[in-house]
Amino acid sequence: MSNLRVPVLAVAAAAMSVLVACSKKDDAGAPASVPPLSQRESAPAIPPPPPAPAPPPALPPPPPPPAAPEGAAPSAAAGGSITGKIELASALAKKKPEGTLFLVARRPSDNPSARGTLVAVKKLPATKFPLPFELSAADMPFQQGAFEGDMVLTARIDQDGDPLSHQKGDVFGSLPKVRVGSKNVRLTLDQLQKEDESLAGGGPGPMMGGGRPGMMPPGHPGMPPGHP
Repeated sequence: MSNLRVPVLAVAAAAMSVLVACSKKDDAGAPASVPPLSQRESAPAIPPPPPAPAPPPALPPPPPPPAAPEGAAPSAAAGGSITGKIELASALAKKKPEGTLFLVARRPSDNPSARGTLVAVKKLPATKFPLPFELSAADMPFQQGAFEGDMVLTARIDQDGDPLSHQKGDVFGSLPKVRVGSKNVRLTLDQLQKEDESLAGGGPGPMMGGGRPGMMPPGHPGMPPGHP
């Protein structure tokens, strides 16, 4: 019995040695385990985007322009004007007058034989009638106050084109009182110049403002060439 126990122990010891050796070989070939990262260390934290800037406050609307007082007379600053048509009388249309048409606005004069102060003048073509017109502060040769109030309107077809000389045969017409701001005014050329006359100073001529022949009214600036 003792002789059989020795070989059995030897075989068991050898088998144990083989098992230990295999176990070490397997452990050497297996990769080392890596501890997992915590959730905090897995990815860096991304800060939230900054808030959008608030829009600037809206500007208040501009105040409305002040309303013009009721009943105020139209002035040059407010665009006061006289509009209408110049017509040629049928009796004179047969003569087919030729020349330059001048439309003139003057202040009414207290002296019936004197012309009032010149306010505005406009040169128009005398080719076709009725002829529409507009007279305003833009036609004032002298900026003396606003274009407002009552006016004496005169239209003339001047044969020689010189408003300072009225020739016999010139066709003209006038309206004694027209208020600035009037519309659809009808001014008819229905008169003929009966004799020559001059509006220039220094010689015979019609009575001008102030009651002096051939002279401009007191305080009125000299009339430039080309203006009646």
